[in-house]
Order: sequence, then structure tokens, then C-alpha cells
Amino acid sequence: MEKLYRIIIVLSIAICFAGFAGDKTGAQPKTAVRTTPTPKPPATRKPAKDSVKPTSKTTAANSTAKRDERSAKTAANFNPTPVAAEQIIVAATASQIRQQPKNKSAQLSLVKLGKLLPVSEKNAAWYRVEYAEGKSGWISKTIVKDYEIERRDDIYREITDKYFKGKTLDFATAAEVSDFLRTARVLVKADSLKADLSLRRLRVLTAALKAIPFGKGEQFPYTNFLKANEKDVVYSEPSAEWLVRSEVYWELRNKYTALPIAEEIAWEAAQNPIPGECEGDVNCQLYVLRATDGEYLNLYPNGKYSKKALSNITDLLEPIVADLNGKSVYTLPNDISDRAEFNRFLTELRAIISKMSDAAKTKTLQQINQLDEGK
Repeated sequence: MEKLYRIIIVLSIAICFAGFAGDKTGAQPKTAVRTTPTPKPPATRKPAKDSVKPTSKTTAANSTAKRDERSAKTAANFNPTPVAAEQIIVAATASQIRQQPKNKSAQLSLVKLGKLLPVSEKNAAWYRVEYAEGKSGWISKTIVKDYEIERRDDIYREITDKYFKGKTLDFATAAEVSDFLRTARVLVKADSLKADLSLRRLRVLTAALKAIPFGKGEQFPYTNFLKANEKDVVYSEPSAEWLVRSEVYWELRNKYTALPIAEEIAWEAAQNPIPGECEGDVNCQLYVLRATDGEYLNLYPNGKYSKKALSNITDLLEPIVADLNGKSVYTLPNDISDRAEFNRFLTELRAIISKMSDAAKTKTLQQINQLDEGK
């Protein structure tokens, strides 16, 4: 009986265990299914032309090759490529920075002639550059040059030559070229090029001053330009115009006196107008002669322009000598100090012209002697 009782207990435990296992197994599908709806398959679309699969390996190869060729051409002409440590220099005035590498793209800024710009990207026709701190845009390759410090002198010379081909420059262009040359003359290495760029700067500065409209010197942008160049310019009241100071020319000539270009600088200094007006004041006339053509002949008595300088002096003295008898146009000095100045000018001019080998000097010396006797 006891044995039967144990069997019944074992069978009961087995039945209970089997029921528990069945309940646990049946609960799992309910947990996995949850209540999430089954997503619908995407709507059927017509594939794009480029995504249609070729029907054969040959067709696939040809399609891929054509697509690669198109991509290469596009990349070469439009897609920018990164550039490391490259610089360009702006080679045109009023150069535009654009938002996109297109001629009709919006203008972001203007950059001045000679500005160095770091390049970050480029394509066949444009450079992406940083034109200000944190600001970048695109500039056309047609208005810049690659900048290499080893070729610095050649690059600055090439840029400058473009603006000295006989054409008349408007004020804005002349002013920008003048500013460029003021910096370039310091950056180049060769003394001969420093002197050349310095002389050209004075020439283009003169062009800018001549382009200032009458009576507009106190208006923008002319007043800013005159302020920036105030050490080099002077205003002539009688002619109502701005001039380059002659002293700037002579100082430049003295700085490069050992170079062949020194004589060219001296000649331009001699032909540079002096502010003011002499009218009939003989002392004033003699001062102008001594400070211009007379000074050139003092330095180069038999120089390249000596004949022209002598002719200028002779032409200016002729009407003064012709008026000695009537004294109706020109006034000779009466004051002691003025007469001393008059005598000094005649003495200096006589000594300068006497050093010349040109036979035409005889007439000029006679004129000086007549003035000396007619005082």
C-alpha cells in the first residue's frame, strides 16, 4: 500500500510539471507578435533610366565606361578639387569675388590689384579663395596669376607692364595701379626693378591726379586718394590742379644715381610742372629754369636729353631778352636781395651750360650775358 502511494505521488508531480511547461511554451508567440502592424511594401516605381540593368555583361561594361567618361569630363570642368598650400596674385583692377564659379553668380567682394589669395579648391576656370578672414568665394583664372616667390620680380613686372601700353587710365584704375606699385616696389628684390616700379608709380600717380574732375578734390573717392598720397602731391592754385612734387622725382634719382634709369628719372623730374605762376617775374622764371632743365643739365651736360633741355632754356629766355629795352612785360629785380638772387641764378646757369659740348650753347650764353648787362 505504501508503495502504491509513492507511485501516485510521483505520477501527480510529473503531470503538474508537464502542464507548467506547456503553459510557458504557449505564451511566447503572444509576446513576439505584439500589436505592431506589418509594414506595407513600397509602391512600385518605374526605375530611372540610369538604373535599368543591362541585359548582358557587354552592355553593362559599355554603359559603365560611358558613365565614367561623362563623370571624368564633368569633374574636370566643374567639380572643384582640394588644393594644398597654393597662392595666386590678383592681376587685374577691380577684380570680383563671386559666390559660385560662374560669371553671372552674385558678387561677394572686390579685391585689389596685387592681393595674394590662398587657394582651397579649383576647377578648369575658377579658384576658390579666402578673400577675408572666414570668408571665401570664387575668382576667375583669367584675372589672376599663379604666385611663386622665386618668380616674384617677374610676376610684378608682368602685371605692371599691362598698364603701361599707351592707353589713358581712368581715375579708379590709375589710383589702384598707383597703390599696387607703392607696395610692389618694396617687395621686389632687384634694385633696377625697384627703381623702375618707383618711376612708373609717379607716372601713374600723375595720371590719377589729372583724372580728378575740376573742383572735386574734396569729394569721395578723390579726397581719400589725396590723403593717402599727401606727402607726394601738391596743389597748384593758378592752374587749379594737383601735381606730383618735383622733390619726389629728384629724391628718387639720387637714391638710384648709379643705375642707368637715374637719367630717365632726372629728365621726368625736369619736365614735371612746378606749382604756381611766374607771369612777368624774371626771378621766378629763372628759378623755374634752374630747378628743371637747368638741374638736368647740371647732372647730365651731355646726356640723352641735353639738346632738348638747352632748347627749352633758350626758348624761355628769348622773350625776356627781347623785352629788356621796353620792360613792358617782364620785371627785373630792384630790391637788393632780389638782385642778389637774380645774379646767383645767372651765374649758375652760365656755369652749367658752359660744361656742354653742344655748339648751340653759344646762343644761350649770349642771352644770359644780355640779361646780366641789362639789369
